[in-house]
Amino acid sequence: MTDERRIVAWGDELIKLHDGFRRDLAELRSSRAGAADLRTHCLAFCDALHAHHEGEDNALFPHLDAGHPELAETLTRLRSEHRVVARLVERIRRLLDHGGPGIGAELDRLAAELEAHLDYEEEQLVPILNEMVTLPEEV
Repeated sequence: MTDERRIVAWGDELIKLHDGFRRDLAELRSSRAGAADLRTHCLAFCDALHAHHEGEDNALFPHLDAGHPELAETLTRLRSEHRVVARLVERIRRLLDHGGPGIGAELDRLAAELEAHLDYEEEQLVPILNEMVTLPEEV
């Protein structure tokens, strides 16, 4: 008999990661930094968020699809929300390429979409993730 004890509560770890995104986005939105600093921090945030969502789409969600067919509708919604967030991130990147006019409004839009997405994802997935003993390698 194998001893498969959960060492890490993956759902709790997801919340910690999401809280970092929430904090970083709040800092970007309230930033009084110069344009160069804002651009650097904003691009780093966008890259990290993109990598996180890509990992979920390519590894975590297929893993959950296979083991939890009851999550099909939830995972479809989360993937769709990832595409919405990606479009907003792309708009922010384009604004940064042109000196950043209107960046505040786009960061506000991103914050609204991302907060709703993160809240829903946590509500739906944290209990399941906290019961898992392994995750796919790419996550």
